[in-house]
Amino acid sequence: MKSFFFLLFSVFTYFGTAAAVLTYVGSTPAHPVVRDFLQISLTDSIDFIRWKLEIDAGSFKLQCQYGLAQPGTPGFSNEQSVAFDGQLTRSNNFSHLKHNGKKISMVEVNPNVLHFLDHADQMLIGNGGYSYALNSIHPVQMGGFNIRAVGTRVESPLVFEGRTPCQELSALLGLEKSAACNKMKWYFIFYTDSVTGHPSYFLMNGIGHRKETMARGNWQIVTGQNGRIVYQLSSDKWTHALNLLKGDDNILFFIGANEQLLVGNEDFSYTLNRRKEAYPRQ
Repeated sequence: MKSFFFLLFSVFTYFGTAAAVLTYVGSTPAHPVVRDFLQISLTDSIDFIRWKLEIDAGSFKLQCQYGLAQPGTPGFSNEQSVAFDGQLTRSNNFSHLKHNGKKISMVEVNPNVLHFLDHADQMLIGNGGYSYALNSIHPVQMGGFNIRAVGTRVESPLVFEGRTPCQELSALLGLEKSAACNKMKWYFIFYTDSVTGHPSYFLMNGIGHRKETMARGNWQIVTGQNGRIVYQLSSDKWTHALNLLKGDDNILFFIGANEQLLVGNEDFSYTLNRRKEAYPRQ
């Protein structure tokens, strides 16, 4: 009988411990802060880094592949890898990874999405292909966020870009994309009224980033619960509005029904990154 209870205790202990391990995945650019932490060359040509991060109460396990992108595939043409374990510490909504004298920090947007920070604790800015968010492989249904952006005067034009998974946004916006669609490319130019400074209209996507081929829509800034700031976009091309949560002046996160933060995968995150200016072919 004692052996039975010991075995039962061991089973519960094992599953309780396993459940405490959280796994996040994503693909990011190769900012110097990231390269330094991973101890990879600052001069190597790298298109993106693919992450698998497992975190426990006080430790983490990390596996990364990196290199040049293989055209037409989600993989690499010259894949290289790095893997190591390290120490994890938390403070408020921040997680700090430490290994071999190196450190990198992330903010927990909510338990489903982590976002890398620079040395000044500002969210790293990605590009049109990749963002600096990592996504839980087992997301939980929740509508809360741990970030509260500061309302600032919106510059005009305000330019954002990024790539996201396809199917969830296709269903959300009524776009009826085929099952073969695995990614969506986004490029927005937001304009404000020159007198009031209030949101006016936006331009979206377009062939070769040419304004004459870009779709036009309206947008507004909505202040929600706990001071959260949401850019709410409407377009004749969509059946529902598109909502973007302001992380800070440079990062926007896609949110869905009931203000659920959308969670990406190992290839793409539901994140938009600010550009300093519009593409020159305007």
